Amino acid sequence: MPPVTRREVLRTTLAASLLPLLPACRGDGDDGAAPAGTSGRFLHGVASGDPLPDAVILWTRVTPDDPLTAALRVEWELGLDPELARPALSGRVDTDAGRDYTVKVDVSGLQPGQTYYYRFRLGDQVSPVGRTRAAPAGAVEHLRLGFVTCGDYARGLFNVYRRVAERDDLQAVIHLGDYIYENARQNDVRPQVPPREAVTLADYRLRYATFRTDPDLQALHRQHPMIWIWDDHELANNSWSGGAEDHDPASDGDFFLRRASAFRAAHEWLPVRTPDHADLARIYRSFRYGDLLDLIMIDARQVGRDRPLASNTLFGEEVPVFTQTGDYTDPARQILGVEQEQWLIEQLRQSGARWRVIGNQVYFSPLKVLGSPRSLGGGGLYLSSDKWDGYAPARDRVLAAVAEAGNVVIMTGDAHEAYAFDVHDDPNNALAYNRLTGEGSKAVEFVVTSASTRGDGVVGDSLSARLQQLPDNLEQLLRLTNPHLKYYNNTRNGYTLLDIDAERVQAQFWFVPIVSQPSDEESLGAVFECAHGTQRLQRRD
Repeated sequence: MPPVTRREVLRTTLAASLLPLLPACRGDGDDGAAPAGTSGRFLHGVASGDPLPDAVILWTRVTPDDPLTAALRVEWELGLDPELARPALSGRVDTDAGRDYTVKVDVSGLQPGQTYYYRFRLGDQVSPVGRTRAAPAGAVEHLRLGFVTCGDYARGLFNVYRRVAERDDLQAVIHLGDYIYENARQNDVRPQVPPREAVTLADYRLRYATFRTDPDLQALHRQHPMIWIWDDHELANNSWSGGAEDHDPASDGDFFLRRASAFRAAHEWLPVRTPDHADLARIYRSFRYGDLLDLIMIDARQVGRDRPLASNTLFGEEVPVFTQTGDYTDPARQILGVEQEQWLIEQLRQSGARWRVIGNQVYFSPLKVLGSPRSLGGGGLYLSSDKWDGYAPARDRVLAAVAEAGNVVIMTGDAHEAYAFDVHDDPNNALAYNRLTGEGSKAVEFVVTSASTRGDGVVGDSLSARLQQLPDNLEQLLRLTNPHLKYYNNTRNGYTLLDIDAERVQAQFWFVPIVSQPSDEESLGAVFECAHGTQRLQRRD
């Protein structure tokens, strides 16, 4: 191991110095000095998240009337009806500029499966009323979960979030990352705020604040508890544990200081139960929904990912495809990191639920532009080294645990496209996987398209953009090379609804027609099921 340099020590110290500035909200006690401020407004709505059978996170943010306010004491109340005429719990919590006047309360003592309503007060100001649900416990017959990802404020309106908010049959909404976008994009539907790429703590806070003024996103948070995990744009495009494709130290400063700022703002502005206040980079965690489902939220982007490798073909960066050879076969390369990978494997091994759902950032299944059996060496030409394809030995280890556990569904974001896959490490090998029956599949994967990032059309001249401009039969072309691919849509924004009972998991792909202007339309694009014990997909529409 090389010696640690003074610069590395300084960099780590700067990043770590931000962590103590994120205090936990103080509870009901009246000890200490009275807060200096007594008035403010609830301009960013309310939210709840990370539901457990006996607890849930409640969130709001106060905009002080006096910008010099030192601290505020906010009251919260939780009840059994929308008017809160049947109160259940209440308390007070302090907030201040050190946490950007956000309020986050971990309320315990709830009843499993119960629906609750909540609000906040500050002086004569009252927040909107939110609805939340504690996770069920024991025997659970049926669940419905909504999955969303990739909501770019500049690219489009949040019509998708409004459609999800209008559903009253969801246990929770799972957000698979890219909740904000850090970029400086100013065209399309509306400008980013601030009008530059987010780099500093103040930038990220203002970006979250801007997103949270959107009425459709506020409605989503007001109606359903959210379980969120980050992807890359909560920090910087194509980020990994030690840097990012879109981070230039010359203009953006120290990466680890930027990362600490981005992570801090995320923990402030989202209703997430922080697993470790001493390490804001650690966000992977799990949730149990009785005997029916274990939900395992992983971080395949930030905490343990090694830098993606460059193309190893003659095309180079012009067409950045690659083969599974050379450094791509190194078993030491990580996408989760050693600690998280072992945690995930143990979660799968110890799960006693009927089903296991993994919330994942980048598609797990192989995706190729030219297919051949992996068993023959190389496996053909893979499309993106940013995905699990770029870390195949790590995927092999996880897939072995997935296959052993059985009844595993992988839910994925990031791609701005909708996919349904049978999951296999070598689907081009006809002796190992039957493309007609799905025999040999070890799990299933559903990739939810973006909430708004796709926009109303395809722009750019990248390989991905050019592929998206091919004729409508692109799905059939892809399926020739990728026999495990059962569905593909690369034209619209939407969400995926997961309907779960003991006998099957059903995925419904819902789409909205436009995001450049308000719309109350949606349509059902496809329905797939995985029956208990089969580990393969069947189309049902």
